[in-house]
Amino acid sequence: MRTSKVRSLALLAALAGPAFPVFAGEDLFNLALEDLVALDVQIATGTPKPLAEAPAVTSVITASELESIGAQDIGDALEAVPGLHVANGSFLYAPRYFIRGIVSTYNPHTLILVNGVPQTSMFLGDRGERLPGLYSLPVKLLDRIEIIRGPGSALYGADAFAGVINLITKSPLDVKGGQFSASGGSFSTQRGTLLQGGTLGEVHGLLSLSAVRTKGDRNAIITRDAQTNIDSLAGTSASLAPGAAETGVKDFDARADLAWGDYHLRFGWSQAWEAGTGQGINDALDPGSTFDYHRGNLDFSWRNTDLFRAWTLEARTSYLYSDFRNGGINLFPPGAIHPGFTAGVQGRPNLSEENARADFSTLYTGRPNHRLRLGAGFLWADIFKTTDVNNYLVTGAGLVPRVSPVDVSDTAAVFQPENQRTSSYVFAQNEWAFTHGWELTAGLRFDDYSDVGSTTNPRLSLVWNTTPSLTSKLIYGEAFRAPAFFELYGTSNPVALGNADLEPEKLRSLELALGWKPSSDLTWDINLYRLRIRDFIDFENDAGQPTFTARNTARIRGEGLETELRQRLGASLQLLANYSRQRTRDQNGAALGLAPREEGHLRATWLASPRWQLSSQLNWIGERERQAGDSRPSLPGYATADLSLRRLVQDNLDLTLIARNLFDADMREPSRGPGPGQAQANLQDDLPQAGRFLAMEASLRW
Repeated sequence: MRTSKVRSLALLAALAGPAFPVFAGEDLFNLALEDLVALDVQIATGTPKPLAEAPAVTSVITASELESIGAQDIGDALEAVPGLHVANGSFLYAPRYFIRGIVSTYNPHTLILVNGVPQTSMFLGDRGERLPGLYSLPVKLLDRIEIIRGPGSALYGADAFAGVINLITKSPLDVKGGQFSASGGSFSTQRGTLLQGGTLGEVHGLLSLSAVRTKGDRNAIITRDAQTNIDSLAGTSASLAPGAAETGVKDFDARADLAWGDYHLRFGWSQAWEAGTGQGINDALDPGSTFDYHRGNLDFSWRNTDLFRAWTLEARTSYLYSDFRNGGINLFPPGAIHPGFTAGVQGRPNLSEENARADFSTLYTGRPNHRLRLGAGFLWADIFKTTDVNNYLVTGAGLVPRVSPVDVSDTAAVFQPENQRTSSYVFAQNEWAFTHGWELTAGLRFDDYSDVGSTTNPRLSLVWNTTPSLTSKLIYGEAFRAPAFFELYGTSNPVALGNADLEPEKLRSLELALGWKPSSDLTWDINLYRLRIRDFIDFENDAGQPTFTARNTARIRGEGLETELRQRLGASLQLLANYSRQRTRDQNGAALGLAPREEGHLRATWLASPRWQLSSQLNWIGERERQAGDSRPSLPGYATADLSLRRLVQDNLDLTLIARNLFDADMREPSRGPGPGQAQANLQDDLPQAGRFLAMEASLRW
């Protein structure tokens, strides 16, 4: 029955066309496709460059596209990018963005930027998100999303490993008036966002306020968990499974953006509370526990083109703060493991961290056919407060109960010692149009870290306008990722331990990209790539112990294909279709697992009239192979259907009906394989994803 319905939607999509919102003031999707290809993106070089000529495999998602598909968070849009898999993963169901099959538990290999500022947490190397399935930056505030698939360390340094996603917010220079959007839908979900622009003298300002509340899908059931396995061996019955994954959260986000002359100041504050623990902090359901999370950011930038002839000067300073708090969590439920754990295996881990960056760059255009960019910068990062109160001891024989909970803060028993890191970098990049239709971009960046040494990463990109309708790119790049603090220094943890001898991960990549534009209404891109990784970091089983330790484990080999077609069918129809396939293996031929081997996306939007617009999507995810040591069969793929129906009620008011996973497909993401001494995985039946989601949204502009 489900298959029949999905096929019906696919037929609908084929008859309709990515979207061109007709209600937004700046409607980029009403442009011809040749104009879209000429859109300037900055992510590939640090300066504006037409998308078709960017020296990287680059995608852009505009605000108008986000509106047309009814995007509720950035994952709704990113899932349509070829070679990029969006999943809510194994730690607190936090969103993960896997690019080209490079995967891990915390997803540190994809660098997220907001207006060019890294959002990386030093603790886990991820984005510091403790929000189940949500990203707190409101979608309504975004002007566009720019994505690089492939290494970006020559420009962005650490963590720009598998790819880079830059979330670019709307500028106060472009926003006149205001907008209020509100929506309500499934899972007791409510959202509201207010944007207000204004001018005071020479200062242009933009204020954004956003709030989200959801209980999460209570039908996303964990049938068996880690405690289920322990019960089967110990003869206990402590497991709380089956039970729902705890994905509820309340979130508030406030941001302000001020621009005057050559200066730009942005600051923001977001916080989440009552954030659920997903399947439990240790894969054992913990329905009574929640996290609180806070994040603050500030960045100040200056850009000048007049101080020196042929020179553009740019400088930025930024500060990022984050923490997570909890009132107590259960690693395992009451009655687990040992008779002494009558109240459960309890902990109260809290952490605070901050980092500050200073960056300077200059662009010189004084030589014909050359654009020389030079830059330098500095990072200071500090995990300055880690505390924990727990009722267990970690021993070689496993967990042993304490007589009563003990505050282990500032002792060797704390889960993460407080620590600092500094790093500095210099880079140079030259874009050389050495003859008609040919451009060579060459870049080199040197990074030096206080705790893990130094690294140098080059990139070369040759772009050839082969014919008036065909552009060819040959791209070589290298990347690195410095180990996160938990990978280096994590200690006294009942599951995972750090390793101070870790080396940074390193990647080399070679890509061939072809872009064909035979007419103003059709574009077709094909990308082929091959990558090699050494010193890959993973947590390996400790022989005879119930723990994992971070180690440089393997050499990784990967190759793949990505292709995307966009076609405009008359004045009211537009179609997007893409397909990607990847194969990622270690030196023994074992799959890296977790990410799909194949995936495809079909989107169609039909402008039925000046006041009605329908966007339909079909997402197909292929099977996911298991990781080494996991004997379970590959996880089957799935297909989901989405719809967004928009109605312009008045010139300043529109309504949108949003449907995600319309036919309630059984979506699951792979869980981790068996741990030390285990015969089977903690979550044998994997991680259920959210089912059908329906919402109604209203947007009012003034």
